[in-house]
Amino acid sequence: MILFYLLACISSIAGVVLWITTKKVVWWEWLISTVLAFLTCAIVHVVVIKSMTNDMETWSGQIYKVVYHPKWIEEYEEMHTRTVGSGKNSRIETYYTTEHRTHHRHWVAHVNYGKKENSQSVSESFFNEVKSKWGGEKCQKTVRGHRPGFDGGDRNDYVLSRMTDYIYPAVTTYTFENRIKAAPSVFSFAKVPKTAKVYKYPQHPSWRQSSRLLGLASGPISALEWDRMNSRLGPIKKVNVIMIGFGVENSGIARLQEAKWIGGKKNDLVICYGGTNEKTEWSYVFGWTEKEIVKRNLETILLKNSVNLDILPKIEEEIMKNYTIKEWEKFDYISVEAPWWSYLVLIGVLIATQGGFLTWSYFNSQTKDNNKNKSYSYRPKRKFPFFR
Repeated sequence: MILFYLLACISSIAGVVLWITTKKVVWWEWLISTVLAFLTCAIVHVVVIKSMTNDMETWSGQIYKVVYHPKWIEEYEEMHTRTVGSGKNSRIETYYTTEHRTHHRHWVAHVNYGKKENSQSVSESFFNEVKSKWGGEKCQKTVRGHRPGFDGGDRNDYVLSRMTDYIYPAVTTYTFENRIKAAPSVFSFAKVPKTAKVYKYPQHPSWRQSSRLLGLASGPISALEWDRMNSRLGPIKKVNVIMIGFGVENSGIARLQEAKWIGGKKNDLVICYGGTNEKTEWSYVFGWTEKEIVKRNLETILLKNSVNLDILPKIEEEIMKNYTIKEWEKFDYISVEAPWWSYLVLIGVLIATQGGFLTWSYFNSQTKDNNKNKSYSYRPKRKFPFFR
């Protein structure tokens, strides 16, 4: 990245040459061009690093309450201004009118992801479904709603809280800095052939459903039950568990999958296996964790059990017991080198900005002579002409 700022120095030198060789560029114009050059390099530097290291990780959580906000009317004062009078006698007068605003009914699901929470708009039918699954009328409470300027409608909100063991899982994504993604060669991940039958990283269909079961794994295990397991593990262990069934492929395909995903995201724990769901022939688990034992234990669980709903409690218990998320700050030592195209972009931006500014400096009315005259043309008037 030092080359970025060397390019700024070259631009600054070009400004110095113009300042020395012509009277049409003054010192402060050269100074502005230099500051502009380094500022441009800094901005491009930050944008390039962000684009190279920006990544997304998946968080799992659970809906812990759903709230029905009924329709109500708000009364408020609206400020207006008007001009009174005309000509020199005109003035601005402020006055207020009483207005009304309708807040229409809506339903909101609140989700807990551990350290973070968010809310999602839902439908009336979903509210009623949750109510039936969570215990009917006994899970609903009436609370006084926030109604500033209330002038009609319903003052209350209606809150559903879970009274049964029925879990509504949820999934979301958050950004993080991934220096490994920007410098994969540091960890010597193999180059993945184009013909390799590896999977793209799962994209989630909605905030209530993930796609973390790939290949054969999507058959015997329902996505809902897998998401429920993640929703129990996620808020506590900060983990995102993915399973891939490769079928007849040999175990080398799992290594290629690891390389394809550059080791996985920050909180991924990826369980790979081959063979059939009834008889697993090989297993391999990858992901970033402080305790490698969890990977080896999960591999053993896969080899000793069929892949079906019965294996979920064993996987969940092992992760709850032994998984510890990697301290991502340990990767801060990795230096990120700018790609070749970023230098071309910077050169183009410098030519445009510096060329434009120095051209303006050359052709504007400011010259060294003008500045000199302005500096020394002042002559104080004599108060007393008889003094010589």
